[in-house]
Amino acid sequence: MREKRPRPRRSTALVTTVMTGCILAWAKVASAGEAAPASGEEDEAAARRALLYETLSAKPKGYVRTLAGLSFGSGLRFNNPYRLATQLGASAESPSATAPYLMLTGALAFGPPDGLQHGGTLGLSIALSGVGQTVLTPGYTLMYRGPGRLLVYGRAGPSIVLSPDLNVGLEVAGGTAFFVTGGLGLVLDVAGNLFYGASTWEKKYPTYPVLSASLGVIVDVEFLP
Repeated sequence: MREKRPRPRRSTALVTTVMTGCILAWAKVASAGEAAPASGEEDEAAARRALLYETLSAKPKGYVRTLAGLSFGSGLRFNNPYRLATQLGASAESPSATAPYLMLTGALAFGPPDGLQHGGTLGLSIALSGVGQTVLTPGYTLMYRGPGRLLVYGRAGPSIVLSPDLNVGLEVAGGTAFFVTGGLGLVLDVAGNLFYGASTWEKKYPTYPVLSASLGVIVDVEFLP
């Protein structure tokens, strides 16, 4: 009698193969599904970076520069009909030295931070000796501060003598500042003034030019509104 041999379990092998294929396919689909969100997150992060770069690199819509200064100075007064004690020459037309003064200044300017700016300025000068005198000088100013440490400016406007007697003249001035730090610097200011005075025997409407210079400190504060 012939001995029966056991049949190979083809069905078991087939089932194993099919299950293995399904597992591999599921793993592939799962990995693809996980990669999609990762790709989406990368795109979103890239978009955020691009928006941030665009915002930071855009030119500011508004820019304000504020300046405040404190300085000491003196000057020369020309045409001295009253023979002041500080007369430097022999005639009335010779110059005389003005009293030393303390000057407080402030300015507000608008414009591009790396270009020409314009705005308003206000100064108050107080005599430190002799007859008490106070002068107020509002005006219009132009200034420029580039990427370096220097700032240059010019200004013009009325010069109002508040005491001892009220008088109004004109002032044209300019100066430069060297910044030791980003916001603190040394400033040199040169101003020319022209005043009308009381009549004399020689002239009915005399004028009194004054040339002065001052040296002090200045503070620069910049901000975006």
